[in-house]
Amino acid sequence: MLKPLAAFVLFLLSAPSFADECEANFKKSGNPLVMTTYSSAVTMPNLSTRDAQAQMRGILVAEKMDVLADDVEGGTLLVEQRQSDKARPIPTTVTVSEVAAGTRVEMSVKMERGVFSKVEQIRPYMCGLLAKLKGGKEGVAAAKKGAGASNNEATANQDVFAFSRMIANEANKNAIAVNARHKGRKYTLTGRIDTLMEDGEDYNLVFDIPEVSEMAIKPLPFQAQFRVGVSCLFRPNQLATVLALREGQKVTLTGAVMKYDNFRKVIWLENCTRAK
Repeated sequence: MLKPLAAFVLFLLSAPSFADECEANFKKSGNPLVMTTYSSAVTMPNLSTRDAQAQMRGILVAEKMDVLADDVEGGTLLVEQRQSDKARPIPTTVTVSEVAAGTRVEMSVKMERGVFSKVEQIRPYMCGLLAKLKGGKEGVAAAKKGAGASNNEATANQDVFAFSRMIANEANKNAIAVNARHKGRKYTLTGRIDTLMEDGEDYNLVFDIPEVSEMAIKPLPFQAQFRVGVSCLFRPNQLATVLALREGQKVTLTGAVMKYDNFRKVIWLENCTRAK
């Protein structure tokens, strides 16, 4: 009876220690004029690096974050808070590594230039996420659940021109990040049809997006000085829907991002349907 009791006492004592460790390791660097980085770390006994990373994936996806990269062998997970009309994308990096006491899990949140935040808000939020990590058999079970987690939540309806400019500005910073961020994500877009055409077995609807020279409000110097086209691909079984469409017509469509082509400056959505 002594061994189980001793283990239980140690478990109770360890719970607040993780919170204390996170608080003690919490750091802030940079400033809102350039970039602000918040970071902290905890050490988990009885937990492999692989299971720790899988758990963190599940924990962060539950917070409605998107997984951009999950390098299990390298011990790095990159997720991002999805961009919206009210919030910029906020990347979070998790790094796991083996240490003498177990597995060290470090989390880093980067705020872009111009984003103001308070330590009093960020610290309890980050430490609360790290506190959800579990060790032992419970940790293994949580890791299995988190390993395949992904944020499949569809985005709200938005204007196709606003979507085009969002993609252009993201590509202007890092074109590779566009596919990592958006591939497979569902969007509902509203805009006018420029062109309808056959594209292999599919039907391609090209939205009407003005050239930069035709835009009523020109991009600022630090914004993308190029246009990104938006195409929506319909499957052959959507022929009846496509035949009812007309160039110049305003439509609302839902589709999943297939790919962004930085050479052509076009983003394609696939499996498009008329939004209900």
